Amino acid sequence: MPNPPARLTRRESNGLLAGPAATRRYPQAVPSIRAITIDVEEAFHAQAAQGVTPPATWRTLPRRVEHGMDILLDTLADRGIRPTLFVLGDVARAHPALIRRWADQGCEIACHGDRHQRLHELGPRGFLRDARNAKARLEDLAGRPVRGYRAPSWSLTRRTPWAPDILRELGFDYDSSVFPVRHPSYGIPDAPLTPHPLRPGLLEVPPLVWQTPWNPAHRLAAAGGAYFRVLPLGLMTRAFRQAQAADRPAVLYFHPWEFDPGQPRLPLPRLQRLRTYAGVARAPKRLAKLLDRLEAQGETWKPLSEQIAAARTPAGSDATVPTTSTNPYEAAAGSGATPGGLSGGRPSTLAA
Repeated sequence: MPNPPARLTRRESNGLLAGPAATRRYPQAVPSIRAITIDVEEAFHAQAAQGVTPPATWRTLPRRVEHGMDILLDTLADRGIRPTLFVLGDVARAHPALIRRWADQGCEIACHGDRHQRLHELGPRGFLRDARNAKARLEDLAGRPVRGYRAPSWSLTRRTPWAPDILRELGFDYDSSVFPVRHPSYGIPDAPLTPHPLRPGLLEVPPLVWQTPWNPAHRLAAAGGAYFRVLPLGLMTRAFRQAQAADRPAVLYFHPWEFDPGQPRLPLPRLQRLRTYAGVARAPKRLAKLLDRLEAQGETWKPLSEQIAAARTPAGSDATVPTTSTNPYEAAAGSGATPGGLSGGRPSTLAA
């Protein structure tokens, strides 16, 4: 397993967020990132299906990722939007021609791991092997470097402080795995809401959240997934306007199986079935409506890697990514925070 960068202090190496030594030079426009991202996976890969569809059964299950992706990409193309695709290695093995097609269409090909296993379940050595294999396969198919990573089920948390070092060792430039909310399965509720360095050369770009006006420390996920399908669209548009006003990023995410009403239903337990399939039938029209609302705000949506690359400044610039004087990724002593970064309160149970 790769060692932490030598310049980081011991305290920084034990946590996720790097200190000032990790800050790289970007202009102040970095927080204004606007991106549509798609986690390219089958429904049977999702966390809700774990235990119901183990990997040994995948070959027997219908693969419908192309159907959902066609709906998503057509909807985006009609509005001139090129998304970032966080593709699972298993999808790339099953559909190599699709990876080439999506890359040729101008989509960014990024990495979602190999077999949709959460990082704390893989461990450091397993994660290194998983991410390395998926990245190599995607680069071979897309014919270009893979710059970005997103952990399955948002599983880059305080339980996995070794993950950023591995990502940087593998050559990733950015990560979009840390959900700055409180959730029973993932999230770091006090993580920064703006792009920030995890390690030298590794930028974290968080998904969209809404801070409640009565308590800004109370954050609600508003970036996509079940939140998009089940909750009122007003929550996402309100969160977007809030991000605009605060000069924060607006990174949204979707899954192809969320746009496939004709898919066979997996025999999931009741709660998982609700979280997985609620709102799927209306998702295509709902996405079109959401994008039309956001388009009216006059924003431009581009792949994440393009916006990050454009934000890099010539040597000598004074512009930097905003950074904090303390490490919010480390559980404060006596705070009651668990190793996963959760610290009391009633979390949402909607899964991504």
